[in-house]
Amino acid sequence: MAFLYNMVSKSIVPNSDKTLMWISLTMFLSYLASDPLTSATFQIESMSYATAYVVWTALDLTCIGAILLITKDKSINSYPAKLYVIIGLLINSALFISMYIDINILENTEEWWLWGFYTVTVNIMDAMMLIALFSNKDFLGFVKLYRKVRGQSEAA
Repeated sequence: MAFLYNMVSKSIVPNSDKTLMWISLTMFLSYLASDPLTSATFQIESMSYATAYVVWTALDLTCIGAILLITKDKSINSYPAKLYVIIGLLINSALFISMYIDINILENTEEWWLWGFYTVTVNIMDAMMLIALFSNKDFLGFVKLYRKVRGQSEAA
């Protein structure tokens, strides 16, 4: 959704900066690659129940790397969506690894608070990233917090 929105928005003004569109495309391709229907269509067996969390983690970390390359010359002040997407993907990655360890290494089969936390948080992070890609605004104050932690003054 965000990719199509940004693609249409940028096509209206032909010479405008397409950074958000490229970030959205990267996210779209990452989520497409992790979609179970895509795996079934191409008969990819790596998305089994046991390995799905590791694959999702790898795709999210790869997506972060691609976004950092795409936006290497772009500031977080100009593109708050960059920070929001990176935070969202890092949190999702940490949760994916936690679930993998819990289910496959610790062999936990009973639902507990981590599973509920995982379900709610991954969906909240996905919504947060979508809102950031649509609005490119610092709606939760992450950029302010980032600047404060880094000891930078407020942007003009």
